[in-house]
Amino acid sequence: MIDPNPDVSRVTLADLDSTRMLEVGDADHGYVVVRKEPLDHLDGTYYELRHQETGARHIHVATPDDNNAFVVLLPTPPKDSTGAPHILEHVALAGSERFPVKDVFFAMNPRSLRTFMNASTSPDATQYHFSTRNPKDFHNLLSVYLDAVFFPRLAELSFRQEGHRLEFERPDDPTSGLRFKGVVFNEMKGAMANPVSIMFRAAGRTLFPDLPYAHNSGGDPRQIPDLTWEALREFHREHYHPSNAYFYTYGNLPLTESLARIESQVLSRFEAFNVDIRIPDQRRFEVPALLTEPYPLAKHEDPSDKHHVLVAWLVGLSSDSFYVLAFEVLERVLLANAASPLRKALIDSGLGSALVDLSGYMSFTREGAFGAGLKDVKEDDVSKVESLILETLAALVRDGIDQDQVDAAIHRLEIERREVSNSGLPYGLRVFERLEAAYIHGGDPYLALQFDEDLARLQHERQSGPFFEKLIKHWLLDNPHRARVVLAPDPDLEERETQMELARLAGIELGLTDDEKVRIIEQAQLLRSMQDAAEDLSVLPTLEISDIPMYFEDVSHLIEDLSGAQTGFFPQPTNGLNYVDFSFEFAGLEDRLIDLLGVFAFALTRSGAGTDDYLELAARIETYTGGVGASTSIRVPITGVDGYVRRLTLSGKALTRNLHPFTAILSDILTGVRFDPKRLKDLIRQQRASFQSRILQAGHHYAQRLALAQLEPFGLLEERLSGLRFLDKLKELAGYSDDGLAGVIEDLNEIRQSLFRATSNPHICVTAEESSLATLRALVEETVAALDSTPAMPRTPDPPFGRGKHQARTTAVPVAYNARVQKVVGFTHPDAPALLVLANYIDDKYLLKEIREKGGAYGASALFGRESGIFSFLSYRDPHIIRTHQIWDSAIPTVVERKIDPDDLKEAILASCAAVDPLLSPDTKGRSRFYDDLAGYTLEQKAEFKGRLLKVGIEDIQRVAATHLAGGDPAYATIGNPEMVEAANRELGALFEVSPI
Repeated sequence: MIDPNPDVSRVTLADLDSTRMLEVGDADHGYVVVRKEPLDHLDGTYYELRHQETGARHIHVATPDDNNAFVVLLPTPPKDSTGAPHILEHVALAGSERFPVKDVFFAMNPRSLRTFMNASTSPDATQYHFSTRNPKDFHNLLSVYLDAVFFPRLAELSFRQEGHRLEFERPDDPTSGLRFKGVVFNEMKGAMANPVSIMFRAAGRTLFPDLPYAHNSGGDPRQIPDLTWEALREFHREHYHPSNAYFYTYGNLPLTESLARIESQVLSRFEAFNVDIRIPDQRRFEVPALLTEPYPLAKHEDPSDKHHVLVAWLVGLSSDSFYVLAFEVLERVLLANAASPLRKALIDSGLGSALVDLSGYMSFTREGAFGAGLKDVKEDDVSKVESLILETLAALVRDGIDQDQVDAAIHRLEIERREVSNSGLPYGLRVFERLEAAYIHGGDPYLALQFDEDLARLQHERQSGPFFEKLIKHWLLDNPHRARVVLAPDPDLEERETQMELARLAGIELGLTDDEKVRIIEQAQLLRSMQDAAEDLSVLPTLEISDIPMYFEDVSHLIEDLSGAQTGFFPQPTNGLNYVDFSFEFAGLEDRLIDLLGVFAFALTRSGAGTDDYLELAARIETYTGGVGASTSIRVPITGVDGYVRRLTLSGKALTRNLHPFTAILSDILTGVRFDPKRLKDLIRQQRASFQSRILQAGHHYAQRLALAQLEPFGLLEERLSGLRFLDKLKELAGYSDDGLAGVIEDLNEIRQSLFRATSNPHICVTAEESSLATLRALVEETVAALDSTPAMPRTPDPPFGRGKHQARTTAVPVAYNARVQKVVGFTHPDAPALLVLANYIDDKYLLKEIREKGGAYGASALFGRESGIFSFLSYRDPHIIRTHQIWDSAIPTVVERKIDPDDLKEAILASCAAVDPLLSPDTKGRSRFYDDLAGYTLEQKAEFKGRLLKVGIEDIQRVAATHLAGGDPAYATIGNPEMVEAANRELGALFEVSPI
């Protein structure tokens, strides 16, 4: 362990698990244990409890994991599409009985070392969840969440801020035009401009016309203004009661202590309440349903081949763990990879570019659904997609399913169940996801965690007959409860909806009396006063600097040179999984090939290799691995003197029993990948479709890359590899003829020959159980020996870089994604820790109020890239461009001039420490250590940075703000609709160079 500050005590976790003493029938703090079962695969124990007075349910998973998790879930099926469940989720966290501050959630962010903290609304439930490795933090967050959920203030002004309100464009000017404003209102305007969200809601309305799933639980922007404050309060009274609550805890903290807090702080204050909001079975269709729904398309796009088609069926209960497993296997068999028969039939047909969103098994509703379809379909071909799906399924029933594909699908699911990973979401919350449907819909949550029992039954059913063929016939072919949902592109939709909204507002405004206009102005003033009012945040619990763990885990490992490849071996408790990375520098790649590197990485594991065509390789990957993929990365080394490290990495994972075929697959890809024109054309179309669907989900990140490309050479490189410039390249390639693609393939082969050489400074990272490392060492060495050993290409000089213009990209979206980036200093500079603290301070104490609360954006943040030395401002689903830039302009002078509270500084330091010590798991500990060390970010360097971080003072953050950011020359970028961008350019003096996405 590395301790950067021995004067600050290290937090240790004692063995607190007194949970083992509880047995079935035992009473504890008003609860009775009704079930106790072993969880051998987690080295843990499963408990079900019931609160005797209120009937509240509680599941606890006791494990040695010190990343303890909590969830309270409340079924909240919507009655309409006004967004009551979603808006209540926001308003519940805007102050409570014990913690009467205006935004408990954001106020707790900098007072915690949480590894996860959020709340979310699903189609039929709302959940509040967090995880943390710090016991004190766990109990702090537990107290705050319990009070927020069960005793919120639900203030009217909070409802107006978070949900919706009427306000004049200039709040104090009744002649400036009436507008709808509100955080959720703007969030959902952005969400419902995304075809993914539109398809999701359309499928719900079509498959479940009689149930709450027909409504938009998040809120339809056209109906959100119909929700009243009184209706919101009533919705809370009906749904947020312990009798309707499903609690969950996970980890190594004692259950009895959590029960005591829940009982004393919440349950003791309630009596049983008759809550009957069960969702019934959907009335079955006699004939399939059809729905065509418009979605917004940018005016510069050709709508002729932009239809999205989904064919979906209502299937079995999501609470039945056996049928969930059966449909998960069926999804993998039919759709998971290039060799999957339904996927292959759809892609090979040429009717569309890629599988449509929602393809596969969907278990987020009480009764599950199964669907498949295509994106980018011509209108005349819509019915052909449905016919093709039905014909392919009928042929599988008639001719039989390849049982090797079933075995491969089961193998992949086995890996998913076995893998203990915090990647993407803390593992304790992943466990909850697995049991959630069974928990709230009357199934067996314990069985949902017991993969082996359901698998044994599945294998028995397979031996008794053609199980999956019968599954397809019963639930799909012979099931009239089917829907064909079509999204039709509409270049005028966004403009039309904007005009409808303005017309509605004009009608409201026309009917306003002078007194009502005064009240709207007064309400805006009251809201602004609330947002600006000083608060006593001392009522909230907090960690102290002394609670910060002052150590970094020293991961055991061995570094060896294997035939010229620097290789790191990391023994970890991976539960039988083995992780291997082959990483190659691409600094020697000619500049003309850089724009194809993203295509190369995508196609590398999806093409043929060795003696296999792409279908045979896909089958091998599915059968013997847990997935193989390639990606590019760019990193600024700690020295900064050698530019930046650019790598392409081939990664994969496999069970120990499959090590030989797994490494053979990696070797075949590295030494014998083969690109085929027809396959490459399909892959380019798939990659383009996937890329386009991500832009509106993470537009702020694409805006950040767009801005950084103007400022730094590595930013321009990232933009060419994975930004909007790369999307432009994909669009260009999608229009190539076969002859043109032949030239592309020549370039891809040149990339392969340049990269995959034993002399191209390869680095290999191996993470596995100790018992597997010797076998892996020999197999990896064989793979390296098979690589081309001719001399590596010399480093190619980077092309000249000149400062670019501020950029704006336009598309069909009613909100904006804004970015401002500025070069400051990097990791080893004495001011770097203060810049990180400054970013967290500005984020919490300035942007939250000005851009989210006052401006109505769904998100806003300040970020400091410790390695890149880039300071960024971002906003997400933002109704403003001009105002947001003005706020950013004022942020630094405000910080320099204001009097900063020492407690605010402490919170900014806490938030910074959470960022520098992220949650890792066995699959990521080795990779993190290996690549950090290669770039110079050793444990000693990290410890030194953290030690300096703890010593940052008020004068430091004000000094670095003035020194590094005031009067700088930042780069700007935005993504928005043409009208917003045009208006911004008029007011900002043609700031942006504009082009369409």
